[in-house]
Amino acid sequence: MSVYPEFTLHDLLHNSAERYPDKAAIVDGGSEYTYEDLSRQSGALCAALQDSGVEKGDRVGVYMEKSWEAIVAMLAASRAGAAFVNLNPMFKPPQVRYVTEDCDIRVMIGDSDKLAELEPKTVERAFYRGDRPDSGGVSSELTDLDEVLRSGDSPREVRQVSEVDLGTILYTSGSTGMPKGVSTSQRNLVVGAQIVSTYLENTEEDRILSALPLNFDAGLNQFTTSLRVGATLALQRSRLPGDLLKGLRRHEITGVVGVPPLWSLLLRSAKSIAQEPLTHLRYISNTGGRIPQANLDELRRLLEPAGTKIYLMYGLTEAFRSTYLPPEEIHRGTECIGKAIPDTEIMVINKQGEECAPDEVGELVHRGPTVAMGYWGKEEATRKAYRSNPLAPPELLDVEKVVYSGDNVRRDEEGFLYFIGREDAMIKSQGYRMSPEEVENLLIGSGHVHEACAFGIPDPDLGHQVVAVVSLKSDGEGVIDDIREYAVKNGPPYMVPKEILVRDDLPKTGSGKIDRKGISNAYADR
Repeated sequence: MSVYPEFTLHDLLHNSAERYPDKAAIVDGGSEYTYEDLSRQSGALCAALQDSGVEKGDRVGVYMEKSWEAIVAMLAASRAGAAFVNLNPMFKPPQVRYVTEDCDIRVMIGDSDKLAELEPKTVERAFYRGDRPDSGGVSSELTDLDEVLRSGDSPREVRQVSEVDLGTILYTSGSTGMPKGVSTSQRNLVVGAQIVSTYLENTEEDRILSALPLNFDAGLNQFTTSLRVGATLALQRSRLPGDLLKGLRRHEITGVVGVPPLWSLLLRSAKSIAQEPLTHLRYISNTGGRIPQANLDELRRLLEPAGTKIYLMYGLTEAFRSTYLPPEEIHRGTECIGKAIPDTEIMVINKQGEECAPDEVGELVHRGPTVAMGYWGKEEATRKAYRSNPLAPPELLDVEKVVYSGDNVRRDEEGFLYFIGREDAMIKSQGYRMSPEEVENLLIGSGHVHEACAFGIPDPDLGHQVVAVVSLKSDGEGVIDDIREYAVKNGPPYMVPKEILVRDDLPKTGSGKIDRKGISNAYADR
């Protein structure tokens, strides 16, 4: 048996395929695929990508619903030395074109219906899953993905891929407009899997439920963690009430990571869980926002008697995971985000660049091997978030970069961290993070809106509900319905405001900017 050191994503694939070739790696609906299948089919697609001109360092887009083929596509790109870019499957053509142009994606692997809707010449070449689409947004060649995966072709050798090479770009919304691509190295991907599998105690015996999108850092890590330890990953696409519980039971899931809205769905099945406990469920873990305390209390009541451990995690795409609260400390409540993950240092830094005293509020700063490479093509934004270690000796200031989270926290006398709030006005709804400007740009794109101000209002299940206050270019019956219809057609569902309120003019600050704080406060005081 030949086992590789763990430097790249495809090293993890090689090792699990060597150790567990006939073991189920992925369960997709009624189909199971082994680690040998994963190695063989990702190799065939790698060969096809190479034949299409993909070289080391290129970006390969993956624009499809979560599926076996999406998993294969990520590994194939990695094996070819390229970086995969998972596009949110809920993105509409304008968002896809933005990402494609931002990081220069020329080859896309996607679902036929999604490719057919793209704007003309979005990409040069595409591999499609399903029936052959009209050319749509593909300017030249279309290749049947299923035929490629059945071919059994082997990839040719590529120039050595190292741990410092680009592995993926994760697009996350920024506080100043359109999404930013977080450039994530092969090392970041591998170390993230190593760290999480360590504190969650994952093994090849685990059956992990993939309940989060693969374009999320936490959703992607469910795959990389499972791949590293040789576990089985069951893909869950439906978010309908009751389907989560069905997935947990059908696959005898041992572990799942979710965001707060997912637990709200699970709690709708509380009666069924009480009657038939989930004795096989070893752990659940929350990320992507603070879970309401009432929901956490109910989950504990339902799950802990059957032996399920509950972990609370905190992280940011720019550095993946930062902290976790172990199950034995869950009594500290949902404001507590625990302590640093293994092999990581979390600092709390004040405005003077000094370490905060106990219970002094400061900014969470993350140091460690999961700190990403920066924002793709965004030099100014990278300099703002990724800086020299403020506590390093002066002689070593430029040896490593740390990431400033923008989140205010405090650390108690025992070393536990507590979340206070964000510096910016980011909106997090249904587990998705977005900037107000993204929502505003979407509404203004309708042609009816002169100015817009979007913000989030707290919601116990969703995290935030999106609200927008707009001034219109012209009045008219049904104009708000037209704006909403445009938003539904041209943006993902989580970005469509719950309410659109009309004002003649939006209030401004002394510098002439829209008074966001004043508008959101006025809404809250209605």
